[in-house]
Amino acid sequence: MIEFGEFENHPSHPGHKLKMVNMEKLFRCDGCLELGFGSCYTCTDSGTSCNFHLHKDCALACTEVPIISHPFFPKLQFHFLRKGGRNRYCDACGRDIKGYVYHCGVTGYDLHPCCAKLPRVLSCRDIVSEDGEEVRLFLKNKVTSKCYKCGEKKLCISGKKKSINTWSYVSENPKVHFHVSCVKKMVSESWQDGNNLQIVRSDVNACPKLQIKIHKKSKSGRIGSKFRMLKKVLKLALTFAIAAVIGDPTAMVVALVTSLITH
Repeated sequence: MIEFGEFENHPSHPGHKLKMVNMEKLFRCDGCLELGFGSCYTCTDSGTSCNFHLHKDCALACTEVPIISHPFFPKLQFHFLRKGGRNRYCDACGRDIKGYVYHCGVTGYDLHPCCAKLPRVLSCRDIVSEDGEEVRLFLKNKVTSKCYKCGEKKLCISGKKKSINTWSYVSENPKVHFHVSCVKKMVSESWQDGNNLQIVRSDVNACPKLQIKIHKKSKSGRIGSKFRMLKKVLKLALTFAIAAVIGDPTAMVVALVTSLITH
């Protein structure tokens, strides 16, 4: 673990010192209770076994960023709360609010701190489209295409009669779409099954696999060049989306997650 900074007495964990480290495996944030990877604040007091971790955004929400705005809601303000109300869900990813949240008192909208800070654009520099352009993923709050994971445009939220729009990462050429919620679900299910996104330098094949199946073929029955390009973009798009939603879209995480996705 690589140390970057520290809190002497953070309000979320009084009496303990929190240091910013680079976690090389998934952790459960004790603030928002969502999964994370990479940079986080963790309790490193000697003689304790707290196993306490905070996303960087959750740690700063308590102390330095109590009020935020977001480009998707330009006229609204979101205030930090230690805990949201009952039966609340994040308007970005659609997942339940179980801990730290940014809440808008006017509209009732809620955002996980890590979702509120999702990058608006992810650049996939390792691949170019058929017209030679760099493939980029754009964070959207409304989409016209179906998610490649769940096959739906909107998400069905427990307790809601109608499906709702949640945020997605979308590329334009070729058209690739992943719900933020579906990406989180893939990582969460792998973690709950006892797997972990962990750097295993000696044997990368020992890492769990995150799989997505594609069944589309060309009319001739053979896999055409467009399909091969689509599959390549899908893999890389999912890689960058996973890296973003687990909180650390850095080169290290992207390289790691790439190794976990089946060819």
